[in-house]
Amino acid sequence: MLNWDYSIADAIQLMIPILCSFLSTAVVIVYLFLYRSFKYKTYFAGFLIGLGAFSFVFFESLVIISGWISILHVGRIFHYLGQISACYFLYSMMLFASTLTNEEGGLSKISLCMARIGLGIAVVITLISLIKPDLFISLKTFADYGYNSPGDFGRGAEGPLYTMRDFLLGIYIITLIIISIISLIINKGDMNTFLIVAGTIFAALSAIDDISFFHFGHNFILNQFRFSRLSVGLSVMNVLIMTSVLRDYFHTQEKLTGTHLKLQATYNRLISSELKYRKLAEGTEYAVFSLSRDFKFQTYNKKARLYFNLNEKNLILPLPDLLGRSAENNQISRQIVEENLRLLSRDKESVSFHSTLEAPRTGEPEELEFHIDYYESKDGDVEYICRAEKMKADRLIRSIDKESLQLSIENYIIAIDDVTTRLTGVLRKHLDEGSVLMIKMGLQELIINAIEHGNLNISFEEKSKAMDDKTYLDFVRERQNNPRYKDRTVRIEYSLSNEKVQYIIRDEGEGFDFDETMRTVEKSVEKDFLPHGRGINMAKVLFDKMEYNSKGNEVLVVKEF
Repeated sequence: MLNWDYSIADAIQLMIPILCSFLSTAVVIVYLFLYRSFKYKTYFAGFLIGLGAFSFVFFESLVIISGWISILHVGRIFHYLGQISACYFLYSMMLFASTLTNEEGGLSKISLCMARIGLGIAVVITLISLIKPDLFISLKTFADYGYNSPGDFGRGAEGPLYTMRDFLLGIYIITLIIISIISLIINKGDMNTFLIVAGTIFAALSAIDDISFFHFGHNFILNQFRFSRLSVGLSVMNVLIMTSVLRDYFHTQEKLTGTHLKLQATYNRLISSELKYRKLAEGTEYAVFSLSRDFKFQTYNKKARLYFNLNEKNLILPLPDLLGRSAENNQISRQIVEENLRLLSRDKESVSFHSTLEAPRTGEPEELEFHIDYYESKDGDVEYICRAEKMKADRLIRSIDKESLQLSIENYIIAIDDVTTRLTGVLRKHLDEGSVLMIKMGLQELIINAIEHGNLNISFEEKSKAMDDKTYLDFVRERQNNPRYKDRTVRIEYSLSNEKVQYIIRDEGEGFDFDETMRTVEKSVEKDFLPHGRGINMAKVLFDKMEYNSKGNEVLVVKEF
């Protein structure tokens, strides 16, 4: 006569691991998908736990089936394989624990250390048991621990390594519970962390119940039914942890979706802003462009491309070289540009200066006013934002009949541009643009002579050598800081009438013999093709009158209209 209660117990014993196998399979597949998609360590650790749980419950099912159909020697092999797979929980549990807290924190590092030790122990147990199976799970001897179901008859006798494995699993499970609780406290009762803690505790209690039967022949829960409590515990733990992970995943996806929408909206605004900027930059009468750290062109509008003739060859040249190609720009103009750019790099503030280029359509010289701003990104990339525009005619100029000024300037080359722009601006009432530019250049030559050769006492030979060595600006700065020269100034007297303009330039230097110096300089310039030394001769040609005082530290120049 069939014992119905006994049959139900047997059915429960078999069905639970089979159901748990299907459940663990689903968990493993989901974890594998998540890890392949995102490469997070949490997903990898969850995959290993799921894989271990699947192996354990799968072989547990085969053990029971082997016992029912009386192929006991095969059942013992499955029992051995299932318990070996459980050894690797020593690694996967602590690897997962390391993801519950800050990876740079102490708990995470302790968990990783325990995981590596656990992996080493699992490998050692595996190797020893392959050589001496009886030390772990006997493949020959039946486990006689009060098993009363045919499904248990295929189990092998457990050895000392099995007991040691259980002891270590107990320590690792307790550690995982402690870390989970700490993580729960740190995350202030977060539901995802709570699910992990609940699953871990449930698995721990199920393991304790199985160990109780192994050592004392009695289960605490449903003692009348013999089934693997650990199979249920691992499956429940996997489901709860997977629920936590999926909650976190969907929450992250929701945040990413929101972030994506914000980024898309920001991107659309940037595109709109770029189109507005492009229209603004291309439609303006200014030359708008940006320069790299070494003052080479990066971006530019159509006007800048025309002014600077920005073809493939010219794009590799820095701004001073492009400006220096203009026939209207002398050595002093280049020095003014380079000094402004040096100050821009040093002070990281805006600068303005003037330079001459050929007008794109007429080819005539045209003076432009440059405004350059320093910009440094958060990444440390330096860029210069530039604008060049035509010199604006001052409406007040045409109303000026007479004007006189007295100026005193220090020995800074950068000041020459502003001074000469101011002192020649009114000349546009009387002279054409080209003539005004030439007067400005001549005036610049005389002022730079007063600064260099007068106040700073730089000889013609010293300047030639410094320019050959490409150390000229450094040499000038050294003289500017010399206590002997630094307090000297250049005095300029300017007077304008409807008939003429007159400039008197006086320095505080020792003076020079005008005639003798000019003979020496002219010979050197012609012989060595020097790029400087022609300033006074240029001024003599540009002005209708030029006279030096007897000392040689004051010059009078006059231009008649």
